Amino acid sequence: MTDVVPGFDARLDEILEQQASKAGETVDAYVRRAVVTRLVQELTDGDDSQLGQLLRHLRDTQIAPVPTHDESATDTTRALYDPERLAAVEQTGLLDSPREDSYDRLVAMVADALQVPSAAVSLIDRNRQFYKSAVGLPIELEEVRQIPVDQSICQYTIDSGEPLIVEDARLHELLKNHPAVLNEVALSYMGIPLKDDNGHAVGTLCVWDEQPREWTIGHQQIFQDLAWIVRERIFE
Repeated sequence: MTDVVPGFDARLDEILEQQASKAGETVDAYVRRAVVTRLVQELTDGDDSQLGQLLRHLRDTQIAPVPTHDESATDTTRALYDPERLAAVEQTGLLDSPREDSYDRLVAMVADALQVPSAAVSLIDRNRQFYKSAVGLPIELEEVRQIPVDQSICQYTIDSGEPLIVEDARLHELLKNHPAVLNEVALSYMGIPLKDDNGHAVGTLCVWDEQPREWTIGHQQIFQDLAWIVRERIFE
């Protein structure tokens, strides 16, 4: 018979509430993130696959600050229009490809882990952002699965080559006049470039919300971990 420790459950609940509060999350979100973090940790420590090897590098990875953007940049200076990057996008073979369960599961995991209504894996070429998989897209985009690149927030993630983290886009100098912000489709955003072995960003893993929100260090780390899993799926 298993011994019962009086007060253990109540004490555990109290500790969970305290830790979730410190992280700026609900208890459910904190527990969900902990489970995904444990999954990534087990892959990191015990998996000899290429994915496990890649994840072992994550422990020393840091999220970069929000980049700036030069409005005077031309097609020849923006990373978005780099011919080698555009060639790398084509080489993925994912542009205009049908949805796949493996990508859909990954995107659903991202949305669930970060408790966001919208998440996507996208490929971005010269003219458009193509959604390989997404949840929470506006109804008008569910069938076409693409938007012109000038309506994309992810274009700036591609240009910088670094994570873009925006808690309130209405206050962000670069994004405050963006159509998605003015229409209150994306008032907060977090995106990570998905790079090939040569460092070319072919697309992004991104999440967004119709409300401003705080992206905690915990959110950023688990998002970085999941981005590596998506990258492995693209370039396997």
